Amino acid sequence: LTTSEAAERLAQYGPNKMTEGKKTTLLEMIWKQVANVLVAILVTVAVVSAVRAATATNSEDITTNWIQVGLIVGVITVNTYIGIVQEGSAEKAAEALKNMLSSDAQVIRNGIKCMIPGMDVVPGDVVVLSLGDRVPADLRMFEVANLASQEAMLTGESVPIDKVTTAIDIAGGNPQATPLGDRRNMCFSATLVAQGSGTGIATTTGDHTEIGTINALVSKVEKKKTNVLKQIDTVSKWLAFFISITAVITFLVAKFRTGMSAIDSVSTALVCAVAMIPEGLEAIVTLTYAWAVSNMAKNNAIIRALPAVETLGSVTVICSDKTGTLTQNVMSLTAFVTSNARYRNDVNSSDRVNTNFVRDDSYMAERANHQLQRSVSQVIKDGPGTNEPRRGHANASNHFAIQSLHTPADGGAIAERVSDSLPVGEGESPSTDYIRSALAGGVLCSKCVLGAGGTREGEIGNPTELSILRASYFAGID
Repeated sequence: LTTSEAAERLAQYGPNKMTEGKKTTLLEMIWKQVANVLVAILVTVAVVSAVRAATATNSEDITTNWIQVGLIVGVITVNTYIGIVQEGSAEKAAEALKNMLSSDAQVIRNGIKCMIPGMDVVPGDVVVLSLGDRVPADLRMFEVANLASQEAMLTGESVPIDKVTTAIDIAGGNPQATPLGDRRNMCFSATLVAQGSGTGIATTTGDHTEIGTINALVSKVEKKKTNVLKQIDTVSKWLAFFISITAVITFLVAKFRTGMSAIDSVSTALVCAVAMIPEGLEAIVTLTYAWAVSNMAKNNAIIRALPAVETLGSVTVICSDKTGTLTQNVMSLTAFVTSNARYRNDVNSSDRVNTNFVRDDSYMAERANHQLQRSVSQVIKDGPGTNEPRRGHANASNHFAIQSLHTPADGGAIAERVSDSLPVGEGESPSTDYIRSALAGGVLCSKCVLGAGGTREGEIGNPTELSILRASYFAGID
């Protein structure tokens, strides 16, 4: 695009940013916390007490009424503060999505490569991607060189997705019916380039991208109360009903039976009402939630919103995928194998020493015998246990042929061991030079970037390559 064309499209499609949802103001959050019957009764009592303190002549009455006002205001303030602290999870989620967008982008404008702010990318822009870049918009790739992007945030796929330039067949004539994970000729906004490079044309920007769709859903999330909070609301209404009846009866008795003045009768009735209000109910529930969350944290379970712990307590079935959920979504080099030895790696070590690798010829020496897991019908279907193709077939149909498994015919599962003490014996660690020679290929052929201090935070690249880099780094190799 030319500069003038880009300016026209920017005016037509708007900046490449996600629309922010309506944020709740502080006054709205305060009102949400105090807009209930019990707080209204407490406020009424506080007002009456303040009037009595202002009109009383006895110093003791003045002090007592002001103390009552202070206590009520303190209780309301504490409860309101605790409630506000728990608000805003949806707003925070939307803010986190916004921060994931690329801050700048490399595009071709007027036939020249140039860097522009990410929000200035428009549909039709030719965007150039390289390792470590965050994709600024949804792109249709037309040139790739070993390009792969990390799309876990959109598809849940833990490994980078290799990109192609060829067209993809559309099932049923509806492009939207094609799953995101199968759109391999597309790169999506906010995803990270894990390897390679490429060039693509921006097809959608801002709210119209796939990540923008998620942002819209997050911004419109419906807030629902948990069962405990609903029950608290129900209890509050019934309490307010009985407290009101009791207060009226108390006022009538004080006024007409004992002959008290109107203001004293009202004060007595309200004091009785205050005594019956469980003003600390919400605070107690919140503290109970906090205690439960603390217990969960001790078991390595992090809960963002306190009421979620109650919902979690009533869960009977969990439907989950595996990678990154039931597993850690962490890839590590646990061992490397040479022609005569196996070297186990301490993946939890934080020291950069060659002793992280220890020779252990029994480590991971067992192999699965896939033939034992196959059903009779599958054996018949695949034919003989050989790599030779069946008559009329170009390729062998038996993907688990015995020859391809290197498994002994008698079903033995232990690989052959070599009793060789070179370069080191069992239980000893090889030298740094030896490890460097063994892992040099994986290090020199990688363009990945480790996180600070070899950690996973801020790392860029393919998980397999990163695992080799990390193992080399902690073995003392620079």
